[in-house]
Amino acid sequence: MTAWSDTGHAYPSAAEDDVAVGAMELRSGGMSQTAADRLAALTARGARARTAAIHLVDGGQLNLIGGHQLPAGFQRMRPVAVSSTLAGIVLRTRLPLIITDVDADVRVPADAPARTVGLRCYAGFPVRDPAGAVVGVCAVMDERPREWEAGELAAVDDGAQACTTFVGEQLAREAERRQRNFLDTLLDSLDTGVVACDADGRLIVVNRSLRSRLGIEAVGECAREWAARVPVTRPDGAPVTAERMPLLRALDGEQVRGDEQVIHVAGQGRRLFRVNGHPITEGGGRRLGAVSVFHDITEARRAEELQRALTRSKDEYLNLVGHELRSPLTIIASYLELVGDSDPQSPLADALPMVAAAQRGSDRLRRLVEALLDLSALDSGHATIEPLEINLAAVVAASVRDAEAGAHAKGLIVTADLPDRVAMHGDPDRLAQVVGTLLDNAVTYTPAGGTITVRLTATGADATLEVTDTGVGVPPHERPHVFDRFFRGAVTTERSIPGAGLGLATALLVAERHHGTITVAPNPHRAGTTFRLTLPLRPPEEPAAE
Repeated sequence: MTAWSDTGHAYPSAAEDDVAVGAMELRSGGMSQTAADRLAALTARGARARTAAIHLVDGGQLNLIGGHQLPAGFQRMRPVAVSSTLAGIVLRTRLPLIITDVDADVRVPADAPARTVGLRCYAGFPVRDPAGAVVGVCAVMDERPREWEAGELAAVDDGAQACTTFVGEQLAREAERRQRNFLDTLLDSLDTGVVACDADGRLIVVNRSLRSRLGIEAVGECAREWAARVPVTRPDGAPVTAERMPLLRALDGEQVRGDEQVIHVAGQGRRLFRVNGHPITEGGGRRLGAVSVFHDITEARRAEELQRALTRSKDEYLNLVGHELRSPLTIIASYLELVGDSDPQSPLADALPMVAAAQRGSDRLRRLVEALLDLSALDSGHATIEPLEINLAAVVAASVRDAEAGAHAKGLIVTADLPDRVAMHGDPDRLAQVVGTLLDNAVTYTPAGGTITVRLTATGADATLEVTDTGVGVPPHERPHVFDRFFRGAVTTERSIPGAGLGLATALLVAERHHGTITVAPNPHRAGTTFRLTLPLRPPEEPAAE
């Protein structure tokens, strides 16, 4: 800490100096030199003293901000430690310092500047901030020893209290400035446009986002005049008058939410905004102003319109698949079946192998159509899940039995580790569909001689089914995509394995409709893959209606 003479020379602090002062920094320039000098003069007059000085802490320094009749010796004073000054004693003790004779008082350091300039008595009172921390000293001095009277000391105390009031106001202004800077920075960092006005309708905030979009610098302007300048219309092209702008409606006490407006933004054309307006009131209800927020929803609205168009296209496509393909396929399958049942001695006998091939193709196409329709119904919510109290272990066991014929035909070994009963609430047909898909997948991708292991466990509130095979496995980069619709891995393509890439996507949707999930991981012991289906034994409780 350092002290300053009236010439601006600093008194550097000694290393051992431990003066306790307020933690908040003050700017001594907050009070004008003239005002500080007048306060010092009034204090000196009230104390009937020749000299007065006011010091304030400024960061790590003690600045002389005001004085009256300062001795000429102050101008020639050499640098000294604050610990040697009388003001330093006040700062250190946080108490008033009253000295009747500088030369005789043992508290006065030998190198105190007061001795150098010929001051013989001193009365200094601490200046405090609103928290009570000492942030300065108001003092009077004289060139002769004297006993200070109570009224004189009260005058010095009054001067210190006046400084304390000034300090409080200065700190309040500084806190307000910092808060305003913080809010300005916060508002300017938003992509959302914000405008606010005071109770008189004068704009006090227009953040960067709104300024850049409108190209209008409007702080200090009348809100009504600003509103009249904004190039705004309704989405249908109808003009919006200034009185209907949400900011002015909010200034009249109205809450405005979701008012859609089109603003012509320079360089960007028409932009669609959702605008809100809110009155600003204090605790007692007195209106302080209004604020309006502009949310640019142009891209969101375009995305919504595109999504609706895609949904319409998908519905039209599924309608085509469901009605325009399913019916002809049914007719084709019926005639192929009729031809396939012909007498082997008939002229059609030579065509029976070709008919069988056509039947297989027809069946494959029919299954694809059914899979597409099923996936779409689950995705849109049109397909219903009909949960019952079921034994999941029995559902899994039945699916394993259904898959064994195809597995044994490939020379695969299927083992099942199932408990006798796992009670849960679920749709047995849909869950059988999921288990069947996982088993079919394992059979399809496991070469001859491999094994498929099915394990069902129930722990706590969940049931877990693991289907592990020793097949070709799923490369790490493909695992995040195995549940994507129409996804077919490299192995599937290379080996021409039939399939549309819809089975796992449908299985995941069924699991999610049961509040469960399916994950895929490599076989922990050897080549292959593990699919893990996790299902809650009981559906989550529905939130109570308010």
